[in-house]
Amino acid sequence: MRKDRSLPYVAPNYITTDGGPYWCSFVVFAPWRTYVNYNDLRFIERYYDAMKQWMEYVDKYTVNGLLERWPDTEYRSWYLGDWLAPAGVDSGNEFSIDLVNNCCISECLGTLQKIATVLRKPEEAKEFAERKAALNRHIHERFYNPEEGIYATGSHLDMSYPMLVGAVPGSIYKNVKEKMIGLSQAHYNNHIAVGLVGVPVLTEWAIQNKETDFMYTMLKQPDYPGYLYMLNNGATTTWEYWNGERSRIHNCYNGIGSWFYQAVGGIRPDEDHPGYQHIYIEPQIPQGVIWAKTTKETPYGTVTVNWELAKNQQDMYVSLPAGVQASVAISEKAMGCTVNRKKQRLKEKSCF
Repeated sequence: MRKDRSLPYVAPNYITTDGGPYWCSFVVFAPWRTYVNYNDLRFIERYYDAMKQWMEYVDKYTVNGLLERWPDTEYRSWYLGDWLAPAGVDSGNEFSIDLVNNCCISECLGTLQKIATVLRKPEEAKEFAERKAALNRHIHERFYNPEEGIYATGSHLDMSYPMLVGAVPGSIYKNVKEKMIGLSQAHYNNHIAVGLVGVPVLTEWAIQNKETDFMYTMLKQPDYPGYLYMLNNGATTTWEYWNGERSRIHNCYNGIGSWFYQAVGGIRPDEDHPGYQHIYIEPQIPQGVIWAKTTKETPYGTVTVNWELAKNQQDMYVSLPAGVQASVAISEKAMGCTVNRKKQRLKEKSCF
């Protein structure tokens, strides 16, 4: 962290680099996600003050309730929203950039509320919650176009991020969701239309909203842009650009991985019981998929969820290591099937 409480975009910061608030938000998200996955308080305790100091820097460039572009420095250039989105997506649009970055700050405030709660700072948690609610109102008022029913440019990221952070009023949420899916078909021909920032955001939105077919349809596209396009062109690792320019071993689009084990496999962590002490198991079944075998390593050992649809029956096998409890739910797509539940080492509080 610099003396003015700003953060660089990458580390080590020995050259001028490009990025934006989403890059800096690592100081908030990484410690929290470490806590959720490992039940390790040390990072959120150690860096909580640094998180608040960075938010003070954000406040310095907040005008009328919304973050505006902060200045370039000798160690930082550009000011990005999404990055490396495919051709045809206007991720460089300033309206989109401002929307994405304010949604990022909203997500930071929501995470800080959780961190303050865990650290037993209820007054600070309340303050973060109030700040997030106020920012979400400003996001909706500034970036929503009621005539077109879209936020900013109407891209995947511009539509999913406001929904993910709670900036979309409940009265229009369904309409916004349907609009995004419709635009995905009409404008992007059911292809993925996000970049480095958008992949994890869109993935998390799809998991939370159980929009399994929406995501699966995009993943099945064999041509540009998409993951199968990489595979069909010899990729063994993910690329830096959807079209294969420059680096062909990069981490730009790896956020999609969580969809496979959290949505299809159905294994999701419980933030109220960190470190996988308790988990949710609820497979989301894409149209045309009839089986999945999923494992997830946890601090307690390996969680296994295998399911199969056959002859009007769903077979589900769940294996939990000692010390882990689970709440298991059956997918709506399996409701018409006879469910054969196989369980191994499940705690008494596990629910079916």
